[in-house]
Amino acid sequence: MTNPGERPSGVVFSSRDPSGGDTLLRHVSRLSGVYDAAPIGVGVWSLEGILVHANPVLCDLTGRSGSTLTGEVFESFIDPAEAPAIRQSVQGLWDGTRNFFECSFLCLRPDGSDLWLRTHVYAVYGPGGRPEYLVSQIFDFVSGWAVEDTTTLTDQSPVMLWVTDDQGVPRRGNRRCTEFIGQLDAIDDLSGTLDEIVHPEDFETVREPLRKALAAHEPFEFTARSRRHDGQWRWLHSRAAPVFVQGAFRGYSGASLDVTDDVRHRQRLEDIERLFESVAEAGPLAMLRTDAVGRVRYANGRWGGLLENPEVRLNGLGWRGIVAPEHSDEIIERGRQARETGEPFVMRVLANDAFISSERRSAGFDGRHWAELRVAPVFDADGVHDGFVATIADITDQVAAGERADQLARVLDAGTDFLLLVERNGSITYANEATEDGLGIRAVTGVDSGHFLMDVLDSDSFTFFHDVVEPVLVETGRWKGELTMRDATQREVPVSALVLAQSSEVGHLDTISIVARDISDLKQAQWSMRQLATHDYLTGLPNRLLLYEHLDQALARFHRLGQSVALLYLDLDRFKPINDELGHHVGDAVIVTLADRIHAVVRDTDTPARIGGDEFAVLVEGFEAIEQLERVARRLIDAIREPITVEGIMVQVGVSIGIVAADGDTSEADQLLARADAAMYEAKARGRGQFVFANADGSVSSGGSGAVGPPAPDTAGLADPGSAPGPLPG
Repeated sequence: MTNPGERPSGVVFSSRDPSGGDTLLRHVSRLSGVYDAAPIGVGVWSLEGILVHANPVLCDLTGRSGSTLTGEVFESFIDPAEAPAIRQSVQGLWDGTRNFFECSFLCLRPDGSDLWLRTHVYAVYGPGGRPEYLVSQIFDFVSGWAVEDTTTLTDQSPVMLWVTDDQGVPRRGNRRCTEFIGQLDAIDDLSGTLDEIVHPEDFETVREPLRKALAAHEPFEFTARSRRHDGQWRWLHSRAAPVFVQGAFRGYSGASLDVTDDVRHRQRLEDIERLFESVAEAGPLAMLRTDAVGRVRYANGRWGGLLENPEVRLNGLGWRGIVAPEHSDEIIERGRQARETGEPFVMRVLANDAFISSERRSAGFDGRHWAELRVAPVFDADGVHDGFVATIADITDQVAAGERADQLARVLDAGTDFLLLVERNGSITYANEATEDGLGIRAVTGVDSGHFLMDVLDSDSFTFFHDVVEPVLVETGRWKGELTMRDATQREVPVSALVLAQSSEVGHLDTISIVARDISDLKQAQWSMRQLATHDYLTGLPNRLLLYEHLDQALARFHRLGQSVALLYLDLDRFKPINDELGHHVGDAVIVTLADRIHAVVRDTDTPARIGGDEFAVLVEGFEAIEQLERVARRLIDAIREPITVEGIMVQVGVSIGIVAADGDTSEADQLLARADAAMYEAKARGRGQFVFANADGSVSSGGSGAVGPPAPDTAGLADPGSAPGPLPG
């Protein structure tokens, strides 16, 4: 035999999810009094085979208290030899092929030795037709005809246990019975004693039902006052079941439980109900109490101020006269659900024409009258539905305000700004027409099919919103600034946004309102203005202003990160004659061509700029050696000296370059530019078409010339493609 509390290896109950746990606890709490009054051993078990409740008789049979029995497994009380058959029977309960089985159950004799009694195990089914819990019952110990050595056990029971003969006359009872009637010693015949102690009024009430039950050998129960040996009248609830031995009726086994405290409790409940009515009369809401079929049993005095007739009395009337007919079906259905779940419900209803407050009637208000209906089911002590308690409040003002809000929402819908409502989890629960048309975002009920805020903002704006905007909203409830949204095609839409938040008491954001305006045109205009302000109008290269910005940033990276920085200052050679002799339109075309060549020579990370009429600069970052700067300078010299044909005329120019690399003493862009400019003039002085390096002290060092040919003379070659070039004054 397995020790109590230890689950055997061959369990008879599979591990099942006790989904009906709440139902089981609720049923046990309601029916424990019935189980405890039964003259048989009753155990309530979960679907996993765990003991949830043991009545006093089962505790006596096992020799243990209820607290130590609770939580024991069913396998602890069975014969291991019966385990396979029990396991098959349990499976039958799950499959629905049987609704009970019986097996041997381990109990204890008064002397402590094992006593095996037969127990019947039943499945209790829920509304879905599936077992919700199990009840085991041990019958044969109460019968003197079956087990002789259980007298001590029944004597120790906390309830009065008794048996009758086949005529229904009480013959024997346990010690609780004899103590109640004042007999200290057991007696073999109780006939007459119980009849004599039952209150005459109650006996007349129960006599006929008892006679019919005895004649049909059916179970019976009744509650009546009985006089205890000390003269006190006590309320006893008695119930009995017929006993058959080999098919022959032998009498009844019954139990009587002192329920005087329960009766007094019901009387207190009646007092509480009267108190409820007093409180309801003083309350601010119209309140009523109905019976199970909806007839009004009680209505407080607030109805006089709500209904047209101040003298109206609702008692005995049905609830349908209070609300408009179109709500009846929904109220009936929700009332049915409330009976099943025990949960109240709230709904908005349109009151019938009589539901008009005197204040509104005197003010001439003739609109529709709305009310908030709150309904809670009521159950008696046995868990039986006993009606409803309902309150009703005039909310016409709130509904009117809601209608005005709807009108405002229609105005917002018609606007061109994007309007969104976002829940705490990021789901979008409202989007106006502008949002739907402009961004392709539609608010859909249910997070599985709707859009989220992360679908609307680009990745950078979403990160910014989480890291910056949300903390501001928690603190101030308001944020205003610029964000970038995305439409259904992932096109970026810059917006100016106003974000308002509604926060909970603990500081969590509950909902967020976003009003955003598309500022794409403004951003485009700003970009165009900046392009004009920071780029050369002719070549499109950065101008001196933008070059200075890049120089400042590059010098900051140089001092902070050690990233190398150099500036090449370019001044064209022999360009002035082109403008003077051929015109500025030809000079402009030459400048554009040279700008393209410069841009093609340098890296994408470098910054070429036009800083004057024929002056250019190249900002170089991240080079590893001076030789790299030399190669850049030679490529520039070579590219610029290539002939250019404009309107059939071939021209050729050169370039002189001054180069300076930033050092620890270089802190200003002007310093770098001035040193590069000085080196450029030195290159011109040395014959043009060359590059010269500037030293840290402002002096210049030797440079170099282009890789192709010697430095060109100080003349510009202007020639027709079909003739030899002729020199012009430089």
